[in-house]
Amino acid sequence: MTISYTSAKGEGTLSDTLNKLNRLSGYAEVLSKIIMVVLVIVIVGACIVLALTYADLSAIEGILEEWEVMPADNEIRAVALNAIAMCAIGLVIMYYVHRLFTNIHKSNALFTDANVEDLRTIAILLLIAAVVLTAVVSLTTFYLLDTTDIVVGFNPLMMLMTALIIYMVSLIFRYGTELQRQSDETL
Repeated sequence: MTISYTSAKGEGTLSDTLNKLNRLSGYAEVLSKIIMVVLVIVIVGACIVLALTYADLSAIEGILEEWEVMPADNEIRAVALNAIAMCAIGLVIMYYVHRLFTNIHKSNALFTDANVEDLRTIAILLLIAAVVLTAVVSLTTFYLLDTTDIVVGFNPLMMLMTALIIYMVSLIFRYGTELQRQSDETL
């Protein structure tokens, strides 16, 4: 049985929509995997930079003195620590995003308990990230840079709003999952 619909953008079938969703979730699955690899590379690079700030670089001191603007070790440490924290939390969130897209792509089903839980987990992780990253950025700014200036470019309110939206979407998915179960039991 094929169910047709008419929308403002034209006519179609639910199977067309499901095929498009399946194709897009496949692309998103690959993209999320690439993003996770990039995040791991950034974390490793930031760890190396952080370690170098504690290393004895007297052997290459002449090369470093030729640079006109060389940031202080604490500035480099602050940037490296912030990058590590942001990318580590981003990596965990991206793992659940990848898992969500993989579930949708492989099962060809949208309203499943696994998808609801992944969305809920992403929302909770974003909430935790907003709090943790605010603390990390504040502490590194205060202790390493000896300033209380506000760091531009980091907005925890947007993360909190995104967490709220994703949590609401998870509730919509939970409702859709229940409707799907009732529909399956009726048939």
